[in-house]
Amino acid sequence: MKEFTSAVSAEAMTMVNNTNSAAAVKSGSLPVFATPMMIALMEEATCYAAAPLLDEGESTVGTRVSVSHDKASGIGSVITAYATLTEADGRKLFFEVNAKDEQGDIIGKGTIERFVINTDKFMKRVNK
Repeated sequence: MKEFTSAVSAEAMTMVNNTNSAAAVKSGSLPVFATPMMIALMEEATCYAAAPLLDEGESTVGTRVSVSHDKASGIGSVITAYATLTEADGRKLFFEVNAKDEQGDIIGKGTIERFVINTDKFMKRVNK
């Protein structure tokens, strides 16, 4: 892993539809953006932010998520998740995250931690 010297940020975007709604993923019964899908979008943004720091054969895995989902978003809403790497402690990466709708309103926010792993070694342990 390359040295972390300043804040690194990235974003990921999606449109709320019938496949990422609470009703579709069974995290509720309504046609609104599902909390698990918001978290997945935030994690996608953290992966993009971490990517420039990784060496060949490295990846990251999520280890901790602490977010709130503060505003509902209906079908057709465009949601953008933002992640900023705020700290690195060895191979542990700390991100501040938020998600906004197309009006710029924050629909969710929090922190995500990821850990840098060697992909081959990690998968060997998983498949044992």
